[in-house]
Amino acid sequence: MRKQPIGVEIFDKIADKYDRISKNLSFGIISWWQRELVKDLEKPGVVLDLACGTGEIAALISDRADFVIGLDYSLPMLKVARKKLPEIPFIRGDALNLPFKENSFDTVLVSLGLRHFDNNDRALREIKRILKPGGIVRILEVSIPRNPLLKNLFTGFLKYIILPLGKLRSKEDVSHHLFGTIMNFPHYENFIEFAKGRGFTSGTFRPLLFGMATIYELIG
Repeated sequence: MRKQPIGVEIFDKIADKYDRISKNLSFGIISWWQRELVKDLEKPGVVLDLACGTGEIAALISDRADFVIGLDYSLPMLKVARKKLPEIPFIRGDALNLPFKENSFDTVLVSLGLRHFDNNDRALREIKRILKPGGIVRILEVSIPRNPLLKNLFTGFLKYIILPLGKLRSKEDVSHHLFGTIMNFPHYENFIEFAKGRGFTSGTFRPLLFGMATIYELIG
């Protein structure tokens, strides 16, 4: 495998306390966002939980899916996932070089992971490759509110409160990476157009909590 990306190094070091940090720092909001990600997916078929982390999305979708597999680059995160959900297969793999054949999955889910990939162009092309024709991709990402006042409040909240608290709790300086990936991500219509340029036939997005997060749905 290629050199460990900086985002993976961060999660490696906080894996054993990631769930607690995530829930506490978001005041439980992330759990709601994740439930919204899988909402109305009644027959998801064969599902890939990409950048699965500790398996939260796999757990939410497993009772509806024909089969679920989780993939992540971080071995410590996978160790937590396997302990929590021994009935679900979790494997180590690279989102930029997925170890699956073409047209393998009906549904691909990515929760708060896409912006951490080194190359989103290649990642989306890989997702498209393994997705069955007409398959569904849903992606949850932190976004920036459109309203100027909310935008300033939210970015300030992230930069000066949430990220320093994350540094304190994780004992790692994650501020630069996490803040930068949120600010530089192609939000809203920009992401849909970006995805269409990588082979997806159509896409929609649904902001959550005034645009603090967004769920994107892409069709293969």
